[in-house]
Amino acid sequence: MTWNTSAAISAPTSTALIANTTSVRKETNPPRSSSARPASGSSTAERSGSDFWVRCGKAYTNAELTIIKRNRHLRTHELQKLLPGRSRQSIAKKRGTTGFTYRRPPFTKGEDEEVRRAAPTKGATAITHILPHRTPWEINKRAQELGIKPFNYHDKPLTIVGEPLADAIRQRAREDGLSMRGLDAELNTGGYFTNCAALRVRRGYGPYMPNIRKAIEFFDAELVTGPDGTITIDWKDE
Repeated sequence: MTWNTSAAISAPTSTALIANTTSVRKETNPPRSSSARPASGSSTAERSGSDFWVRCGKAYTNAELTIIKRNRHLRTHELQKLLPGRSRQSIAKKRGTTGFTYRRPPFTKGEDEEVRRAAPTKGATAITHILPHRTPWEINKRAQELGIKPFNYHDKPLTIVGEPLADAIRQRAREDGLSMRGLDAELNTGGYFTNCAALRVRRGYGPYMPNIRKAIEFFDAELVTGPDGTITIDWKDE
């Protein structure tokens, strides 16, 4: 008697077995993750409030311009605290283009009395401890306006360094009773007006214009270029 085994050999595997094999294969070979970024991560709505647009030159809002206009008595680094996300360079540039530049607030009667009492015997730097919101330059300037000869620690002749712009600024600071170290401290220019300007002249270098422009802004002056290309300073109040 012979057995017919062809049917058993060629019989298809069960449906359950195929399903199990497929499920194991999916677990051992998971699909690759998509390289595409989520839509929300690159959407304009999400990035519009970030520093990305500030760095790319986001236009100033009307509210920001109002803050700049109403706080002209604040220096740039103080104004920056009211404009989060804006750099000092951006704020200074916007002040220049809008005309809302820094203006020193007028002295109060109480401040004038302190200047009258202390200026003849104390240096301007010492008076800033009494009037912390005033700079030595402002105090010396106000003393002159009140007809008081301010006390000056540095009465020795001013050295000419040989660089016209730096010399003009140094002379203006001396006339206003501000020492060269005091000027550098006020402008955060290191020791440029104290000794670095003279050192650059000896080495054959020209003026360091970033520091020159800081002084020009501080004194409310303006750089003027003549027909021959020579740059001079317009002090405006002279």
